[in-house]
Amino acid sequence: MAGEAVDYLIGMVITGMVAVSAIIVVPNITYMSLLSVSQQQLRNIAMDTLKTMLLDAGYPYNWGSLPNFSNSSLQRFGLGLYGSNSFYVLDPNKVSRLILDNPTGHLGYDTVRDRLKLQGYGFNFRIIAPFNVTINGGQPVYVETLRSGVLVTVKYNSGGPICNADVKARILYIKNNRQFNWSTPPSTRTDVLGQCTIRAGSDFQDVEDFVAIFYVTVADLTSVNAIYNAGFTQRAAQASIIGANVTLWVPPVGSTETQSRRVIQTVHAITETDYILLFPRGDEDPNAGKFNAGTGYETWSYLFPELLYEDVLFLVFNIRLSLPGDTLVLFLAPRPNWLGARVEAYGDVTGTRGASTAVKVQRNVVISGMTYIAELTMWKEST
Repeated sequence: MAGEAVDYLIGMVITGMVAVSAIIVVPNITYMSLLSVSQQQLRNIAMDTLKTMLLDAGYPYNWGSLPNFSNSSLQRFGLGLYGSNSFYVLDPNKVSRLILDNPTGHLGYDTVRDRLKLQGYGFNFRIIAPFNVTINGGQPVYVETLRSGVLVTVKYNSGGPICNADVKARILYIKNNRQFNWSTPPSTRTDVLGQCTIRAGSDFQDVEDFVAIFYVTVADLTSVNAIYNAGFTQRAAQASIIGANVTLWVPPVGSTETQSRRVIQTVHAITETDYILLFPRGDEDPNAGKFNAGTGYETWSYLFPELLYEDVLFLVFNIRLSLPGDTLVLFLAPRPNWLGARVEAYGDVTGTRGASTAVKVQRNVVISGMTYIAELTMWKEST
């Protein structure tokens, strides 16, 4: 994960409902030009399917957060947030099941197509940000990159630049003393090319590792992007979060660290103004923080109720390895699906190949207070 934009491990609370701008987000349903009755029928099927996906909570209504999740546990498919008072509000745990590398399990394409009764049709589904943000041209970002200035480019999803977008950044970093520090560079706005430069503040010195968070606001819509230090090698653990339950396990890397016993020393919750000790609480079993790749403690799971009601930005784990005898830090966001909700390609990866007709429909959706575009492309499979 090091050095890559981490869409599904970093999240940020955006309070309140985000206002929808027709300039940025495709309003309601987008229709294609109809040339035939078959296209009309296909469009109607696509529209009805998209509404079902976005409005129905599915069954069980909490299928995305079931502790023993499997494809067979899903009886009816839907991404809607159960109990929501508004339409087109999605459950982030359900959306996370469409991310193919979700380590706690994802839904197979054939399962969804079966539950939606789409035999004979192919589809591709995406959930994307209302506009496109690129950090450093998509290239790795190092400590020195942030010191000298990192280029932020903001564009419409159609490709045109967005000028006057407000760009802010916050950087959580650690030094050798393992203390957590914030650097808050001055905010800026994009130029006519949709670009601006963010530079870390003078306090960004002697940094070992960091996570940089970029907030880009256009017409009252905010997109949040985050990156790790490209030189940061995350060897401590791999993790996933469903609801308030965190699960860690040993990453599959070929080194002595793979076999090393891990002991979680502390877990802190980082908020906008403070950091809170979540683990240990003082009454745990002596083995509560241990896990390794051998027999006995292959995974570590812990319930953090604070994730349900605190505005937590990150969880920071200090994990002690018996070999090489070092303490490593794991940055983890409490709700990986907030940005993991950007499902880039779910469904038939061959796309419309071989199909004579395809339609595309879109709808604004809200996930954890942030606005996205849900897009469904559908075609009738050749027989």
